[in-house]
Amino acid sequence: MCIAFWRLDNDAEALGGYSLVLAFNRDEYFDRPTRGFHIWEDRPNICAPLDLKPLNKNHRGSWIGTNRQGRLAFLTNFREPVPHHDGKISRGALVRDFLLDNPVTPGGQQIHAKTSSAIVIEYAEKVFQEREMYDGFNLVLFDLAAPQKTAVYITNRGSNQQGGMGHMSVLSQGQTMGLSNSTIDNPWPKVVYGSEKFKQVLASSNSFNDPDEQDTHVIAKVMDVMCDPSPFNGENGKCIPQSVEELAQCIFVPRVNGSIGQLSDGCYGTRTTDVLLLRSNILVIAECNYDKAQDHAADISKPANLTYFSFNS
Repeated sequence: MCIAFWRLDNDAEALGGYSLVLAFNRDEYFDRPTRGFHIWEDRPNICAPLDLKPLNKNHRGSWIGTNRQGRLAFLTNFREPVPHHDGKISRGALVRDFLLDNPVTPGGQQIHAKTSSAIVIEYAEKVFQEREMYDGFNLVLFDLAAPQKTAVYITNRGSNQQGGMGHMSVLSQGQTMGLSNSTIDNPWPKVVYGSEKFKQVLASSNSFNDPDEQDTHVIAKVMDVMCDPSPFNGENGKCIPQSVEELAQCIFVPRVNGSIGQLSDGCYGTRTTDVLLLRSNILVIAECNYDKAQDHAADISKPANLTYFSFNS
């Protein structure tokens, strides 16, 4: 049930001095071992969260991350009746392998491009070629290093003009966009609702002279958007979703018992919120973790953990 909102803008002045503002909620079982945003010890070029469940470190992947070369990616799963199939490549490898110094697709295709923008396009094209190797996914790849920054979207679900499954497209910049567990051109209602709230926050980010003060304001306001549990905010007696369909209605998924619907046993909900702000070649990463929350709501009174990650000049 992960959800993301973002705006990429080559005219940073139109976005309050930012080239990118990105927010991401990760929804997962609370007992799945993970680590938040950090610089990877064995790959110091990468700053990303990490799925610690696979015992083999080479099989561990991520759902969002960036690297020193100015590449950034995030992933959401596509919701469908049978979410996992035997023999498929882990979708978390799609983000991980894109961020390598010498990227290679999880299916084993080498990337030969040399420029940052060309790497993004070639990786996207080759992942699209091998899209049947994965369960349903949405993948967004960013090139943040080039003067003209780009974003590319790939999915292996939904029909294309050739009558097959999936499609790939270069995304427009300068627009507020949102994505959850359906395709980007068929957004869930919470994506439409959240995109408008996210857009309103960005419109209020231009009235600051001090960059640090501006960052603090934008992070706090975006966190408010990402922690909206509506319609499960206590009004009309609604506090906890009772079905998987109801989970899909809220931006912030309250902690629920996993016995509902198609979920396995165990507590499930939004575990982290990440807000990423790119100004020049410095990426500010703010992360809130809700693993220790004792109730169904997010505690956003605690300050987010901040990471300042610089791209190579």
